[in-house]
Order: sequence, then C-alpha cells, then structure tokens
Amino acid sequence: MALHRTRTIDHIYGLDVAAFYDELFHYIQEIGAWPYFEALDHGQREGSLYPFIQFVMVMMMRCVGGVQSMMAMHDVLLTDEALMAMVGFNAVQVRDGATARGVSRRTTSVEVRGAFSFETVADNVVRIGVEKLAALFNGAIRCLAAQKVFAKKLDVVLDATDDEATPTYTTDDGRPVPKVTREKRPEVRNNRHATRVAVTVWGWKVWLVWEPQSKIPLAMMIDGINVADNKHAYAVLEQARQNVAGHAVIRSVALDRGFIDGKLLFAVDPRGAAVDRKAGTILYIPARSDMTITTDAREIARRAAAEAAKGREIDGCVYRERTREVSHSSGKKAWIEKRTTTVVGIRDLPCDWWGEEGCTSKANSKYFKSKLVNATVVLRWDGTEIEAGKEVVILTTDPSADPFTAFDAYDDRSLIENTCNREAKEHWFLEHHPKRSEAGVRTQAYFVFVCMALVAAFRMYLEKSDEVERRGGETGITRYRRELERQNRGKVVVFIDDHFAIIWNYEFAILLGAVVKDRALMGESAETVLKKYGVGLAPDTS
Repeated sequence: MALHRTRTIDHIYGLDVAAFYDELFHYIQEIGAWPYFEALDHGQREGSLYPFIQFVMVMMMRCVGGVQSMMAMHDVLLTDEALMAMVGFNAVQVRDGATARGVSRRTTSVEVRGAFSFETVADNVVRIGVEKLAALFNGAIRCLAAQKVFAKKLDVVLDATDDEATPTYTTDDGRPVPKVTREKRPEVRNNRHATRVAVTVWGWKVWLVWEPQSKIPLAMMIDGINVADNKHAYAVLEQARQNVAGHAVIRSVALDRGFIDGKLLFAVDPRGAAVDRKAGTILYIPARSDMTITTDAREIARRAAAEAAKGREIDGCVYRERTREVSHSSGKKAWIEKRTTTVVGIRDLPCDWWGEEGCTSKANSKYFKSKLVNATVVLRWDGTEIEAGKEVVILTTDPSADPFTAFDAYDDRSLIENTCNREAKEHWFLEHHPKRSEAGVRTQAYFVFVCMALVAAFRMYLEKSDEVERRGGETGITRYRRELERQNRGKVVVFIDDHFAIIWNYEFAILLGAVVKDRALMGESAETVLKKYGVGLAPDTS
C-alpha cells in the first residue's frame, strides 16, 4: 500500500545474487556432507541468540567468496540482504541488526548495520575443537569419494606448508608461539645465488595429501611450524587412505626431500622396487646432496651419458631424452624452440638407511642386507644443462623401466605448491585468521581446505550436469536450478522504512502506476495486486 500510495522506496534488490551459494549448499546437502557442518556446534554457548550453523555458513561464504579479512565481512557479506536471507535473516534484521545489543554504545550511525557483527562470528567459530574440525574435513572427503569424484587409483602428493603468524598470537596452552630459524635467500630479483641469511618464522604448519587430477586435498593435519616434516607424514597419508577407502586406493605418493627418513619411507612402502606391486605404495622422493647414494647415482649417470654418446649402454642403466616444442610470438615473427630433457634411470642402488629401523649401526655388519631402490638422475631439464655435482636424483620404488615415469611423477609434485598451497594463501587467504590465536589458525585452515575440496568437486559436478542437460537429460542440480528459478525468477525485494516485501517485478511496476500491457489484458491492476496480498485499495483523499 505504501508503495502504491507514495511511489517512493528506500531500496530494491534482485533475488538472484546468491544463486551460486544456493547451488553449492544444495550440492553439499545432496552428497550428505551437511550434517558434518551442523555438528560443528561446540555446545558451550549460554543464552545463544543464533543457531551455530549461521556462523558456519558465513565462514564458508567468506572462504569461497575470497573475503580477505573478518572485518571486510561486514561490507561484503553481513550487509548483503540476499546472502543473509540464505543464512536465515530477513531484510529488516540485516538493515537494523537482529538484536539491539551494542546500539547504545555506537557513536556513529550506519545505513545497514548487519544481522550480527564479524566479531560475533570470529568469537564463535574459533571455539570449535580440533576433533570436530577434523571430523568435518574427513567426513566431507568421504562423501566426495562416495560420489566417485576420484579415480580408482590415485597418484598423490604429500607436502607441508607454513601457516605463518606473529609472536603476539595466543596459544591453546599459553606456551610461546612455535618458531623456527631457517637459512633463506633474500627476495632479490635476478640473483638466484644471493647469500642465504638466517630468518626466524613464527606460526604453524599444515600437512596435506593432495590429489592433482581433481585438485582436492584428501587429508590434512596441523602442528607447530618447528615440527619436522616427517613427524605427521605417515599419519596424514593413512588418513587419506581411510578417507577414500572402498572407492579408491592410493597407488603412489610424491614427496619433497624434507621427508627423507628411512623409517618413514619403509613404513609407506616396505617392499621397495619389487616387480610385484600388490602391496605397498610407490614412492618418489629426491635425495639430498650430502647422501652417498646421491653421489653414486650422479657418477653412474654421467658415465651412462658418456657411453650413450658412443652408442653403448651400462648394465642396469637406461639413458633417455625427450624433446618438447615451445611456440614463441605469432604471425611472421613466430618461432618454435625445442627443449630437451635428459634423464638416466639406474636400477637396484643399495640404500642402507631405508629400512624398518632407519639409519642404524647394523648397516656396518657384513650380514646386513641393504634395501635396493631405483633412481632417476636428471642431466638436462627442459633444455637447461645441469652442472655436474648438482643433478637432481629422484629415488623411487617404481619398478618401471622408463626413467621418465619417476621424473614426471616428481615434476607433478610442484603442482601442490602452485595449485594448492599458493592458491590457498593468495586467493583463499589461509593466513588471514579470524583471531590472532592458535584456534584462529586452526579454524581458518580447516575451513579453507574443506571449502577448496568441496568447490573443486562442485565445479566438476556442474560440468557433468551441464553436459547431461545439453543432451536433454536431467540431474539433481537440474531440478534444483529449475525450482530455484521458479521461486525467484522475476522477483524483487522492496524496502520502505521498517518494512519490506518480496513481490513480482510486474507487480512492482503496477503499484508504481505503470501499465503492464500483458498483465492488464489479464485483468490485473493495482487493486488486484493489493487484494492478492490482503490489502484493500484505500480511497484517494488528495
């Protein structure tokens, strides 16, 4: 009635702003992962005003939407009527706040207050325990595995990445923030050989098992930044196995040299480079330069290369070259560069530290039998000749006779740095914690990586669904999209003072005094619209 009488409104919004989140949340419910989010309520709140799932949904929106900080949530999320409607607030609550708490202390007025504050969100989510967060992540990955998101045999990458903080953060038990001092080269361009300097870093570390094909993390764990990489490596790999059990198996794992530990590697793959691969997990890991096996492998590889130049081979060695073409420029100036990679595969190198007990004095006994592993030595990488004594030596238990198998597997390990770790820090804001505390670091890490996993799976699901739709088929998301479109197509939210209404766009035009011809032919007018909503047309006293 006020719209028809005054022809004046405060705001008007469409209802399709939150379509992506609508579909994402529907997908999470459809795969059965939503109960894990509902179970995050720690049950420690007294006189709570909001269901805990509302804070969880806002945190998910923050991660998926790439909102850099908790403070930015106010402008981007908490004051958005369409997004907050999904969480459970109406437009008046978004504009004026769901409660009057804090209003008396406000010194300046705001146009849109938001249903609750970002501090309220932060205060609640950091109280979620590590057990509930781990159950959320592992449960979500199991749901994805049940949806056949992963291949039957998985070649994964295991890595640990820093989640940096400052010494002012608070820890769960009051101890100082974990720190570690490392030798690093300064960030100096065009000088890869700058002198290393000691750098102290505070914070925590996240262990991840990542599947490169789906770009989904399969398992994660978090601990102090001063903890050795190999401490949680086996546990997180076992968790990944459990998360995909019954639907996929982990065939191989690529690691960085920080995980060099004989006991760990033996636990992952006790069989070594056996021809029969019915048990164990194939390993790919670069050796350190200070190891005897590295020196031996480099010397053998150089001799094999020299013999290959003469058309001869060394027993137990395979010399291979691979060339790829790289296009430069375009048009008349276009040219193609050929880049060659040269590797040497070496079979059955003795490795006395790779065993059930790790490096032990038993290796000095004449009865000790060293474990035999294979190695791939890289002599030229993508056209760049590697200096003698600095060749990359990749140790592997892969029985393949092709040395490029190990080379490609280790080369894929770099994908976790660029596609997972860097993506999490630069675009999902992993290190922008809701609170300056250990709990804040932990909460942000679990939310970021579970959302990365779900969004990656959701995108694959949409691609498959779109393909089915193009062929004339129907999927769950198809039906949901149709229902969502049916409910919201052509509707707007109109605000006048303390009131709002959700009406069809043609009704909005009619109440403003416009004539919508097709609706007029159907007998619709301002009077019929008002009557539809139970309001009579008051007489015009002007």
